[in-house]
Amino acid sequence: MMDTNTHRINQPGAPAKSYGLPAAEKSGQDAHRLKGASPEPSRIAERAYELYVERDRQDGGAVEDWLKAEQQLLAAVSLK
Repeated sequence: MMDTNTHRINQPGAPAKSYGLPAAEKSGQDAHRLKGASPEPSRIAERAYELYVERDRQDGGAVEDWLKAEQQLLAAVSLK
């Protein structure tokens, strides 16, 4: 007799079951869940530009501004 629960677990949209999964796969599920909540690149760019202006338009910090903007926006999304 075939176990029908196995098929339900693997179907898209089926509730994720965490038992028996390696930690890396569990964290992958968490990342997938957060991916839908990630801010749009255009919004990150806007915030990064605001940070650049706040730094008196000093060159050389674009990557740091982008990462800080992304972190701030992700934190705001996770608080909702």
